Amino acid sequence: MGYHRGDVFESMINHANAAYRIRGIAEINKIATPMKPIRRGKHIVGAFYEEKSILDYVGVYKGIPIAFDAKETSEEDRFPLNNIKPHQIEFMERWIKNGGQAFLLVHFKRLNRVYRLDWITLSWYWKQYKENKGKKGFGSIPLNEFECNCKLVKSKNGIVLDYLEGLEGCEHKNAYNEQKGICR
Repeated sequence: MGYHRGDVFESMINHANAAYRIRGIAEINKIATPMKPIRRGKHIVGAFYEEKSILDYVGVYKGIPIAFDAKETSEEDRFPLNNIKPHQIEFMERWIKNGGQAFLLVHFKRLNRVYRLDWITLSWYWKQYKENKGKKGFGSIPLNEFECNCKLVKSKNGIVLDYLEGLEGCEHKNAYNEQKGICR
């Protein structure tokens, strides 16, 4: 298996998931995308995805189903929304409607920071992105939004990336401020 971008970030998430599991905090697993091998005789020479992936991880935390995707950006001041696929947004929306929590973990590689981007904020920006496609300024989420309104994920209590800290009920308690860019 070759190296692909995001392997280090996903490895950190996988270590966090193992720590959560060992400590009895949560059960969260990486979801593999089904692939169909391409064969030449008895040898496998390649493969292709049989279907679109949903999100990278699903599980349960304190009785609440959670689903999230890990995303990375080399940008220092924004997260491009074209990093997200429409079917992922649709899945997250269905997940939320069925009582779960969905979010993205966004790694700003150059800044060495990871943020938990909640569904409410993501869905607001996604709607603007779709309604204003092609217009300057609507294709990304600015770093200021992450700094003001998203959870900065840090190492805590021996967990390399404690992304579940503060998640309890935040999706349902969050009084969403539609005036974007203002720190709450």
